[in-house]
Amino acid sequence: MAKSRTEFLGSLPPAGGDESPLATLLRAGRVIRLRGSDKRLFFEQLVSSAARVLNLSAGEQLDLSAAVLAREAMLNTQLGPGWAAPHATLDIGEEVVLIVGRSKAGFDYGRPELGRVHLVFLFISSPAGHDKYLKALSALVAAFKDAPQRLQAAIAAESSSDFISILASGAVKAGRVRLSRRLPQVIRALLRNMQRFADEIDAGTLLLFTDVVSNPLLLESFVDQRVVLATRAGDVPEALIRRARGVVKLSRSDMGEESAVQLAMLSAGARDLLGQASRAIAICGEVGSDSYDTVRIEMPRQMTSRLYGKAARESVAPEVFERAVQLLLELAEDGREGHPVGTTMVIGDDEAVRALCQQLTINPFRGYEEREKNLLDPALEETVKEFASLDGAFVVNRNGVIQSAGTYLSPPAEIRVELTSGLGTRHRVAAALTKATKAVALVLSQSSGKIMVFSGGKAVLTVAPSRARVQFPDVNEAE
Repeated sequence: MAKSRTEFLGSLPPAGGDESPLATLLRAGRVIRLRGSDKRLFFEQLVSSAARVLNLSAGEQLDLSAAVLAREAMLNTQLGPGWAAPHATLDIGEEVVLIVGRSKAGFDYGRPELGRVHLVFLFISSPAGHDKYLKALSALVAAFKDAPQRLQAAIAAESSSDFISILASGAVKAGRVRLSRRLPQVIRALLRNMQRFADEIDAGTLLLFTDVVSNPLLLESFVDQRVVLATRAGDVPEALIRRARGVVKLSRSDMGEESAVQLAMLSAGARDLLGQASRAIAICGEVGSDSYDTVRIEMPRQMTSRLYGKAARESVAPEVFERAVQLLLELAEDGREGHPVGTTMVIGDDEAVRALCQQLTINPFRGYEEREKNLLDPALEETVKEFASLDGAFVVNRNGVIQSAGTYLSPPAEIRVELTSGLGTRHRVAAALTKATKAVALVLSQSSGKIMVFSGGKAVLTVAPSRARVQFPDVNEAE
């Protein structure tokens, strides 16, 4: 078998073996190159190829096209990053026919959180072949889930026979990732071994900060559908975006590494980019330093279930939560007018929250239209930071509209919460309020600069600033 352009570390397990339903359906004459960049046009090419294979009449071809489009209208068939599997049932002689379309450039399939699609597997089954279709589809899902490298190898395969070998037998040769010699030697060594390390610890996603490298295009051969790109400064080259699972852009170029990693992980989790593997790895460094010096391992399923599960999404829009964390991190690192700041931000379930609070001062946001006081509006950033110095909390609805600032939180006295030793009144009140309502509360500690997130009366996340620029030895605060 000819070697593909990109080599991968580690041998892959077979995608079901020669006798699997998937292997028996993969045939060289039924693997085509897709032309253009339009999803509907690609479907027409696949249906046309299927019509030739099945010797369909013009009317039968129209029926097949209508069946494929109707099913796609009901349910988007992109099942994973980089690939999709549309299906139609038709009275054909064979039980199941598989037509595969390949596009190295990829195209938008309607699920941006899963990235561009490069491979389209069109299954056509007879009524009697439905079980065989399901078994083949299951084998395909397992082929990509169990060995994520296989997807990129299949995309890069030079010929139909190479492509079939990769999927049917998992024959991807072990070797080192090819990296440009223009990259510093330390970066080359780190990245060459990172995929092997990811395999060994079952990390399905690599979060890679491109802004660390002065010429990000030199990373192109490392980037595949396992990689989520992140940046604090500038844009990510389109050549890398086409190869990656997705992109996370942070708004502040001078953000420290630890803060940047945590925010990027949160953002990727909110966009469903971290996958279903047990771990994800972030690789970061100082902007423009040409040196990766921070590696962080995260448990994405644990994180997303705490913060972006069904109940949490009903209370707080993910983009609002991300923005709140970002603002509090900036306050933690910069303070306000040379002084450290502590504050609380309660988001979601605002009607229930308002019933449990009162104003300590005149509400500075009262009387303004909603569009003028949304947390997501960059023009409001300095205003929010200014009012963070007020005693009390911000109350924000799920869509980011600030209801009040300087608000005294008064959860029912009978509510009891168990917190880590050392946390004071501010944290305890915020935790109790989230137990009494469906809101999420973020508490920025004036003394430590840490941000604790509470939901359901429990601390579900702690975000620590990478540097505390404002440090005063005598901070008196009931936290």
